[in-house]
Amino acid sequence: MTTPPTPVWTWLPGAATPTLAATLELAAGRGKLRYEAAYLGIPHARPLDPMALRFSRKSAGIPILKDGGFPGVILDAMPAGYGADRLNARHARELSALELLELGPPDAVGAIEVCQDIERKLAWRPSSLNELVEHVVELEESAPSSRAIWRLLDDGMTSAGGERPKVTLVHEGRLWLAKLQDRGDVPHLPAREYVVMQMAGELDIRVPQILLERHGGREVFLVARFDRCGDPLQPQRHLFASAHTVLGLEARTAPGDPRRSYLVLADRMRRWIQEAPALQDDLQELWRRMAYNALVGNGDDHPRNHGLIHDGTGWRLSRAFDITPLPKFVRILAMSVAADGSQEGSALNLLASCAHFGVDLNQGVAWLGHAAVHVADHWEQRLRDCGVPAGQTAQFAPAFRLASELAEAPRLLEEIASGIERQVRKRPPHADTR
Repeated sequence: MTTPPTPVWTWLPGAATPTLAATLELAAGRGKLRYEAAYLGIPHARPLDPMALRFSRKSAGIPILKDGGFPGVILDAMPAGYGADRLNARHARELSALELLELGPPDAVGAIEVCQDIERKLAWRPSSLNELVEHVVELEESAPSSRAIWRLLDDGMTSAGGERPKVTLVHEGRLWLAKLQDRGDVPHLPAREYVVMQMAGELDIRVPQILLERHGGREVFLVARFDRCGDPLQPQRHLFASAHTVLGLEARTAPGDPRRSYLVLADRMRRWIQEAPALQDDLQELWRRMAYNALVGNGDDHPRNHGLIHDGTGWRLSRAFDITPLPKFVRILAMSVAADGSQEGSALNLLASCAHFGVDLNQGVAWLGHAAVHVADHWEQRLRDCGVPAGQTAQFAPAFRLASELAEAPRLLEEIASGIERQVRKRPPHADTR
C-alpha cells in the first residue's frame, strides 16, 4: 500500500517559520523523498542530509531502501522512547512512524517536521520552568520527580528522544530541556550529569549552557536547546543529524557493528564538514570527547548521543550532550575507540588513536593527563556541592577510576606514548596510519 505524499518541512538559516522542502512517499517498506522545485530554487536552501539526500531534480525522487523508507534525519526527528510511549498511551494503540511524526509536539531535535498539518505544530507553546517547579514541589514524597513532567503536560507528551522523561521549557527568554530523576534511576542522576557536563566545559569540550536547581529537595537539570535560537515561542531551528545517521546505521543496528566507531565517525565527518579549519577543530574535539567519556565512566555514549548540526553556514560537530557517569562502568564504551574495533576506553587505546583525529601524540598526552587530574580532583566535591550527601558519593567512584589511576601515575601516559612511537617507527614507510 502506498501512502499519500507527506510534506517535509524545514527551517532555513535565520528563518523563524518553516519552508516546504520535500515530500515523503512510503510503499512496501520503502520510501521516496522528492525535493520541491520551489525549494531547490531558493539560493540558500541546503539538503536535509548532504550525503544520503543530496539535491536531485529527478521526478522519481531519492529512494530510501531501509528503515521502513524513512531517511535517518527524519528518524532523528521522530518521537522515540519516552515520547513515543506517551503518544501511544494517549491514543491507546501502537502508532505508526508517520503518525508519531504527525502527532508529536514540535520539540524534536533539529529543524525538520514531517506532517500534513504544520499549523498545528506552529500553534504549540512550551511550558515555563515556573510551571514545572509548581508540580515538582507538590509531588507526594513517594513519587518520582519525573512525575512532575507527566502532570505538567497532562500525559507527558514530547518528541524529544531518549528513554528518560524530559520536557522543553521556556526560561529566561530561551528554550531549555529539563530532566528529572525517574523511578528506577540510580540516585542523583541529574546532579551527576550536571557535574560531568560542567567539568567537560572546563576541559575544552563545547557544552550547552547548563543549570542545576533544587526544589522541594528534588533535582532539576536544565540544558539549553542548542538547536534553537531567537524567540522561544517562534524559534529559529538548526538542522541536526545524529551520529547514528551520519554513520549510515540502520534503526536496529546492534552493538558491536564495526560502523559504531569513533574512528568511522571521524571519517564520515571528513565528508560532512567542508571547511578545513572547522573540520580540524571538530575532529580533535571528538577525540577529547571520546577520551573524556572514558575518564568519567560514560558508557552510554552510543551513536544517538553524538551529532552534527548545521550552524547556518555548514555542518559542525554539535555541542556535547547526555554525558552521564555510570556507577558500574568497566571502561567499555558504546562505540569502538581503536582500529581493531576495541571498545575499551584504556589510556593505550585513546592515545594510539590520536593520529586518526589529527591530534598530536604529545598534545594528547598533555590533555589526557590534565583532564584526568581535573576530574579526579573535582568530581566528588562537585557532587557534594550539588547536594549529594557525602555518604552517597562513594558508589559513583568506579565511573571515575581511570581518571584517578592516571592522576596518581603522572608518568604513565608518557611511557605509553613512547611505546606507541616505537611501534610507529617499526611500520613500513608508507603504511596508512588512519
